[in-house]
Amino acid sequence: MLILSFLIWAVAVSAQFIKPVKPSDDDFYDTPSNITSYKNGDIINARPAPAMIRSVYFPVNVKNAWQLLVRSEDSHGNPNAIVTTVLEPYDADPKRVVSYQAAQDSATQDCSPSFSFLFNAPMNTIILQVEMVLIQTALAKGWYVVAPDYEGPKGSFTAGIQSGQAAINSLRAALNSEDVTGIDPNAKAAFWGYSGGTIASGWAASLQPKYAPELKKNLVGAALGGWVTNITLTAEITDGTIFGGFIPNAINGMLNEYPEVQDILDKELREDKVKPFEDAKEKCLFNSIIDYMFLNFFGGKKPWVNSGWKFFDYPLVKEIVQNNTAALFEDGPRPEIPLFVFHGTEDEIVPFSGAERGYNNYCKWGIDSFEFAVSNTTGHILEWAEGSGAALVWIEKMFNGEKPVDGCKRTERSTNVLYPGADVQYRQLIRTLFSSINGGEIGETTRNITDSTMVSTIMQHGISALLEKIGPIPFKRDLSEMDILESPEFRGISDVVRRWKQQKA
Repeated sequence: MLILSFLIWAVAVSAQFIKPVKPSDDDFYDTPSNITSYKNGDIINARPAPAMIRSVYFPVNVKNAWQLLVRSEDSHGNPNAIVTTVLEPYDADPKRVVSYQAAQDSATQDCSPSFSFLFNAPMNTIILQVEMVLIQTALAKGWYVVAPDYEGPKGSFTAGIQSGQAAINSLRAALNSEDVTGIDPNAKAAFWGYSGGTIASGWAASLQPKYAPELKKNLVGAALGGWVTNITLTAEITDGTIFGGFIPNAINGMLNEYPEVQDILDKELREDKVKPFEDAKEKCLFNSIIDYMFLNFFGGKKPWVNSGWKFFDYPLVKEIVQNNTAALFEDGPRPEIPLFVFHGTEDEIVPFSGAERGYNNYCKWGIDSFEFAVSNTTGHILEWAEGSGAALVWIEKMFNGEKPVDGCKRTERSTNVLYPGADVQYRQLIRTLFSSINGGEIGETTRNITDSTMVSTIMQHGISALLEKIGPIPFKRDLSEMDILESPEFRGISDVVRRWKQQKA
C-alpha cells in the first residue's frame, strides 16, 4: 500500500512538470478531412484535458475537465473545427451551464483558452489564466462551464461572426454531450464574457435567433462586461499608449479571417515595419502589450501605416469593419435573449461610447430586456474586478427564474461593486480562490455562501465611498485631494455604517 501511494504521488508530481503540447503541434486540433459530414455543433472527438486545469500558477481541483472537438464554421460559411473546454465541478448541477468566452485577443491558436488553462502552459497566456478566477466562482456554484476557442483554428481575433458562431456551436456540443459530461440537454445556459470575450458572447447572443433558434429554450441571457462593439474605437483609444499591442493583434486577426485585406496592408505598411508587424501573428496579448507599447500604428507624426487613420476608409476595410460591428444596423442581427452589460465610463481600452451606442440602438429597436450597469469610476481593468460580481448576481438570478428587466434600464453607480448582491459574489470568489490554492474541491467547499453579512456589506460601501472620493480610475486622479480622513465628504467608518443602514432600510 505504501509503495502504491508513493507511485500515485510520483505520477501526480511528475505531471506538473510535463508541458502540454501547443495546439499547432497537437493533431487533436486538426480539422478532419470529412468535416462536411458533420453538422454544426456535432462533437467530432473528445478527450479528458491532457493536463491539470490551473489559474495562473495554482492547479484548480475540478471533478472533470474535457476537451471537445466541435464542428463549426467561419465568417464565410466554410466548415472548421474548434476545441472547447468543458469543466465539471464537484457536486455539479447538470441543469446549469455557463458558456464563458475568455479574452484570447491574439491572432494565433497557440494562445487559445483550451491551451492556456492547462498546467504548465507558457506564462505568456497569463491574461487568460487570470480569468479562471471568475470561472472558478461559477464552478463553485455547481455550474458547468464551457469555454470555447472561439477564434477558431486561424486565430481570427475581432471576427465577430466567426466568434459568435463558434460560441453557439460550442454550447450546442455541450448540451449534446450528456454521455460524456453529464450535462442535461435541457439545461439552462448563459453566455458570459469580458473585453475581447464580449466579441464572441455578444455576437452569439445576436446571431442565435436565426442561427440557432433551438437554443432559445435553454438560454436565459448574456452578460457582457467592457463590451466591444466596434474594433476601431479600441484602435483609436489605444494607439500610442501602453495598450498599443492590441492593434497588431487585432489587425492580424482580421487578416486571418479576411486575407483579401493583405494587399491593402502591404501597400500601406512602412517597409521597415513589415516584419515587426507580422511578428504579432505569433504573439499572445501579454507579449504584444510589452513589445508594442507606446507605438503609433495609425496616429502620430510617423505612423506604421502610411495613410494613418485613412486606412479604415478603404471600401473593403470599411465593409469588413462594419460587418463585424455590433448594433450598427437595425436590420442586422440582434439578441432576443436578455442582455446585461456592465461598463466603466472611464474605460481606456474599450471606450464607453461604443457600449452606450449599442444600448441606445438596441433599445430604440425594441429589445425585450437590456440592463445597463454603468460605473462612473472605473477603467477597463478595474471594471473586470469591480463589475464581475454584478454579472454573477445577474446570471444567478436568471438561472433561478427571476424576471429580467422589462425593456431597457440604465443605472449609474460610483462602482458596480454596489450592484445589489455583489458583495456575496466577492465573498464566494475570495473564499473559492483561497480554497483552490489549498487544493480544495471546487463546487463543494464554498457552495453555502449565499447571503450578505454585515462585514461584506460594510466593505462594499466602504469601497464605494473611497472610489467616490478618489474619482474616476485611471483618469482624473488628483492626489492632492486624497486626504480622505479629513474630508468633510467622508467621515470614516461611521459613514460606511450609515450607508449600509440606509440600504437595509
